[in-house]
Amino acid sequence: MRNRVTIKDVAKEAGVSIKTVSNVINNTGSMRPQTRKRVESVMKKFGYTINVSARNLKTGSSKLIGLGVFDFSQPFGSYFCDKVIEAARNLDYGVIVSTYGVGGDGVSTIIDETYRVGADGWIFFVDGPLRNEGAILEQPYPVVMASDYDSYGKVDHVTMPNFNSMHDVVGRLIDSGSKNIAVIGSPCETFDYDAIMNAKEGTQELRLQGYLTAYEDRGLAPEPSLFVPMTHGLTTFGGASGMKKLLNSGRDFDAVICLNDAVAIGAMHEVTKHGIKIPEEMQIVGFDNVPEDNYSNPSLTSIDPHTELYARRAVEMLIERIEGYHGPVRSFESMYTLVKRGSTK
Repeated sequence: MRNRVTIKDVAKEAGVSIKTVSNVINNTGSMRPQTRKRVESVMKKFGYTINVSARNLKTGSSKLIGLGVFDFSQPFGSYFCDKVIEAARNLDYGVIVSTYGVGGDGVSTIIDETYRVGADGWIFFVDGPLRNEGAILEQPYPVVMASDYDSYGKVDHVTMPNFNSMHDVVGRLIDSGSKNIAVIGSPCETFDYDAIMNAKEGTQELRLQGYLTAYEDRGLAPEPSLFVPMTHGLTTFGGASGMKKLLNSGRDFDAVICLNDAVAIGAMHEVTKHGIKIPEEMQIVGFDNVPEDNYSNPSLTSIDPHTELYARRAVEMLIERIEGYHGPVRSFESMYTLVKRGSTK
């Protein structure tokens, strides 16, 4: 983790005065376009961020942290943001939120923006594998990664209990009489046992490892045709489409595991359209325990990964780094609870 780049560093590298760099930052003064371009190039190269508080209050801290998250197209995104903001506010910090969208280049698309907004550090919610062994995490400001993907030991990292929670819940369903449990949200277009079980990272992969191991522990084998792929994000639309595919397949199943709540809400909508009773004829379980689960019809049983704790620990670790902690990289896995509601017996 590099020391924070100063305006003096930029001036020295660009071969100009501190005043010239200040003029570039504030878009004031007159200079040759080539000079402005050279200074901006050095700022980008060094990852220079405007230290708002140092500029205005001479304290060296803006008391702001950044949060990079995919978007708000599904309930978890906004719920996680709320919990980060709440945790930061309790520690007298504000939060700047930047979204990078689903299906693009991920968090790399907002890195330039992080250099401009002046936050003291950033939490990156990473929704896909990182390239170049996580090189993008090496920034001039403190970073905490919130993700089910590998951080390569570069930064503090918070993750969810994907395997254990799914193993427990699928086991409970099997033990209570459900033998044919479908899954909506597989990362593979076709069921690939080895690819899933050998994976070292990934939300979908780790949750499915728990599912498969629950079957294996009981000497059972799941039906591969009951795995419905979702390779472009776990969305409500995808949940409805996946459930429609299952129902049209003619396969026998009496429970469905959805790899997040957005998928589960879409799936329940499609089941209701087909006149199937939940939970009498089909049980459905989601993952995330977002507030909206209380208001679906019926209310959704969901794995609660303790998002408040997950967010709070990410904020705490980031602020500890901002305020001077230089110890070894840390990792944290949240806990889980199955919150039973109307979609299961």
